[in-house]
Amino acid sequence: MKSHARNDVADKLAHLKASGAMLLLRSPRLSVSLILELLDIGDAEFRQMCRDDPRFGRLLEARRNGSLEPESVEPMCCPGCGSWFLPYGGARQCSDECRQIARIEKASRG
Repeated sequence: MKSHARNDVADKLAHLKASGAMLLLRSPRLSVSLILELLDIGDAEFRQMCRDDPRFGRLLEARRNGSLEPESVEPMCCPGCGSWFLPYGGARQCSDECRQIARIEKASRG
């Protein structure tokens, strides 16, 4: 039972690292080495991520070609509280509290 729980934690950590790397690689301002250092990802682990997910290869190719442009961010109105905010990543709400409200409302609608 304990080894299964450890595997789940390890899988979640690997997924979080891969998601974080994918998000940070979209920024042409950050070097790949800095991203790997920030996320504590080793060379072998990064190579495995690239083999497992072809999106890494496309991002790295775009970085190498210089065709990766910083994504523009437009202000957005939070559907939970009505405040304006700059979304980060795929955020649709301005805060964790508003995200929880949105989940509750979605669950109540069925």
